[in-house]
Amino acid sequence: MKTNQKGFTLIELLAVIIILAIIALIAVPTILGIIDKSREGAAEDATYGLVSAAETYYAEYMIDNAGTAPTEITWDNVKSKVKGTAPTGTPTFAIGSNGQITVSGAVFYSKFTCSTDSSGQASCTSS
Repeated sequence: MKTNQKGFTLIELLAVIIILAIIALIAVPTILGIIDKSREGAAEDATYGLVSAAETYYAEYMIDNAGTAPTEITWDNVKSKVKGTAPTGTPTFAIGSNGQITVSGAVFYSKFTCSTDSSGQASCTSS
């Protein structure tokens, strides 16, 4: 008497599992790299937001004080004006001789330390 059994053998199932594991080993690091790059880009954008908030504070200060520029900008002055992602820790702001505001030491996502240079370009390094 012949029986017709349908289904997969153990070897076939193991082969499929091994193939899926290999695909996962290739895909996961790639996906994590993409996520890391997008967070770095978001951190750079948030750094521009910090400079914008500091410029808003600077302008409001000058309006409130008859055109006198502030001598320093602190995180306490700026944090209420930040829209979007705020840094962890306390960034440092500097006012250039031409009124250009730069920021340094802004940490985002507990991984990226960001700053701007005198031309206003933001950059982040992984910490």
